[in-house]
Amino acid sequence: FGIKTGTPIWEAKKRCPELVCVLAHHSHYVEFHHRIIEEINHHLPVSAVCSIDEMACRLMRNESAPETAIGIAHAIKEGLARTIGPYVRCSIGLAPNRYLAKVATDMHKPDGLTLLQDADIPHRLLCLQLRDLPGIGHNMEKRLRMAGIGDMQGLLAQSPQQLRRIWGNTWGERMWHLLRGADLPEIETRRSTIGHSHVMAPELRPPSKARHVARRLTLKAASRLRRLEYCASIF
Repeated sequence: FGIKTGTPIWEAKKRCPELVCVLAHHSHYVEFHHRIIEEINHHLPVSAVCSIDEMACRLMRNESAPETAIGIAHAIKEGLARTIGPYVRCSIGLAPNRYLAKVATDMHKPDGLTLLQDADIPHRLLCLQLRDLPGIGHNMEKRLRMAGIGDMQGLLAQSPQQLRRIWGNTWGERMWHLLRGADLPEIETRRSTIGHSHVMAPELRPPSKARHVARRLTLKAASRLRRLEYCASIF
């Protein structure tokens, strides 16, 4: 039906009139999130938790042979089905660096397993659209097209300096190297904001009731600030 993450409810119902919408149960999501991490840790240490449903693992040298890595990937899939449930499927990407592993993961969904080796790069990326690459959204795609780059072949033909100029920062240059399999050190990020959000049910949208939701979200954000030993500033 073409319904993806971020599709508004009204549009989703228009595309699929029989769609059944249910309220979110965030506590259940968090519970399953931790159970999934625990299961993956039985096979490989989780080196980074990228989101509630995305984790990264680093293979040791004795685990990086294609046959061994694919065997570990299948063991993770079987472990999730056994301990979490057969309804939980995952896509796994194996690649020379974490960026390409994410690209590989997205190449075959759901329940995919994609291996990108050094010899596959970059020609196996030519079938992708620009928006298939993490870090290229609507605005970045527009900027690339203004620079005369409309497909992956055009992107890969650029030099590191050209991509840095188009992006306006070092990320363009990093992407040039990442797309060619370089395993660059991860950039250490620093948290500068803390926020909480809540999609309110229709009965909570009048201002008198929405105020209570806003108060609860503020208290949750303040609790996280204290737990992280951060302070807030007023501008």
